[in-house]
Amino acid sequence: MIDKLTLTDDLFIGAGGHQATYIHPIDRSKCIKIPHDPNDGDVKKELRYRRICEKKLENSKLITKYFGTVDTDKGLGYVFERVLDLDGQTSKDLKDFLPSNDPTADELKIIKKILIDFKENFLREKIAIVDTDITNFMVQEIAANEYLMRIVDNIGTPVAIPLVYYFDFAAEWKCKRYWNFLADWLYRHYPKIVDENFFEELRV
Repeated sequence: MIDKLTLTDDLFIGAGGHQATYIHPIDRSKCIKIPHDPNDGDVKKELRYRRICEKKLENSKLITKYFGTVDTDKGLGYVFERVLDLDGQTSKDLKDFLPSNDPTADELKIIKKILIDFKENFLREKIAIVDTDITNFMVQEIAANEYLMRIVDNIGTPVAIPLVYYFDFAAEWKCKRYWNFLADWLYRHYPKIVDENFFEELRV
């Protein structure tokens, strides 16, 4: 029986403001998140949301699955579904997925479909998120030229009494608000992708 997992450098996926993420050394379909600070409330916030809204999230397309905790040589780790493309590689976050140069017509068609599909899923599932940093979203290739955006970070809300967990109208209001934040950000930073016409299509 393995008491503690060793997370070597070759398993490192990336790091954000709150945690570092590694490929699970035994099951590569999973990843392990290690908080930079064991007392950081970000993971606890997400787990609280997952616990309270467990039934709601059972059939979510957007939220990755959670499998519990493990002991590692870098501290307590939280095990999640690893977002993988068809080729078995870690999917890119939205920032890395979007082209840095002018998109081709084919790229533009694919990206617009990804964003419209994500809009529909996000507003239907009414997922609570803290911000719309595009590195929190991963673009997963699920079939040839077919993609699904997933939410992998900053899930939940830190407020003491989270109305969005219990009341559908509150969750819907907040989702629309955050979606418009994301649409506005993309319009300002990626005008070659989200032009004025597409921006109006994205907004709710």
